[in-house]
Amino acid sequence: MNQHTDLNNLITDKPAEISTTNTSQNSSAGTPGQYVNTAQNENVYTEEEIRDVNKITVTIPDNSTPIVILFGSASSGKTLALLRMIRFLEKNGYTVVPEEVFRPASDTHHARMCKGLKDLVYSEYTPGGNDEISFMLVKVLDRAGNPVCQILEAPGEHYFNGSANLSFPAYINRIRVSTNRKKWVFLVETDWGENQTERDLYAQKITQMQGLISPADEVVFLCNKVDLKRHMFLPNNKPNTKAFFNTIRTQYPGIFERYRRSGLARFMFGEYTFKFVCFTSGVFNFTSDGLEVWNMENDSYCVNLWNAIR
Repeated sequence: MNQHTDLNNLITDKPAEISTTNTSQNSSAGTPGQYVNTAQNENVYTEEEIRDVNKITVTIPDNSTPIVILFGSASSGKTLALLRMIRFLEKNGYTVVPEEVFRPASDTHHARMCKGLKDLVYSEYTPGGNDEISFMLVKVLDRAGNPVCQILEAPGEHYFNGSANLSFPAYINRIRVSTNRKKWVFLVETDWGENQTERDLYAQKITQMQGLISPADEVVFLCNKVDLKRHMFLPNNKPNTKAFFNTIRTQYPGIFERYRRSGLARFMFGEYTFKFVCFTSGVFNFTSDGLEVWNMENDSYCVNLWNAIR
């Protein structure tokens, strides 16, 4: 996986071609419905799950395959980005399966998540938001059945809950200190949140995690929901990556600084060591009963993200 990045070459493949949509569509690209709090349902969760998410033990049986961590707040679009990528990967010869032993066999909620993953992936409707204890690890396999990477799906509240003082839960720290190679995908969005103060706090959580992870870990910044900012697109109807990059750098102060090169390395390899990718999961239309019909965007968004991850 190549970390060398130049501001003039931040994207790893051709940017997406995006169809023009009408104003009746909600192209929120991942804004979830109401978060479901079913932790009191003893038929769904074990007693351990109900008491404390930090008491849920996790196991990473494959320590040789890299782990991709999607880091984003609630409503950042992590789940939809993952579901969109699974569709793309399986269409292109890969297989994506849940790591069933990631959580204990007695963990009934995790078993239900593993069993229902593909139903979510191939549904024509978007899922609701994750609840507080919904997290899982999925594995991407190539055509020969060899593992390519593992991807962590987790609730946004475990990364940022509106406060810069939130402690990351035990299972995230377990992955952070594992011996696996790791790729951190930090999700950001232009004009996200209520105001700049909220973006500042989220930026602090990103930089806090950056200070905890190994310098050997690789980093991708995923600018999500770019379809909501059509004025930042080029005349050919493709996202202006430089414009999105500069906006994110202004709105989330400090998140790029740790990865800035200097001296000869900057001259030879570019200013930054990360990849910056524009992304959208699709366009969404509300039905009369409050569901969202999911129309996927061009595959080139997924190509760009997959190239950055690989």
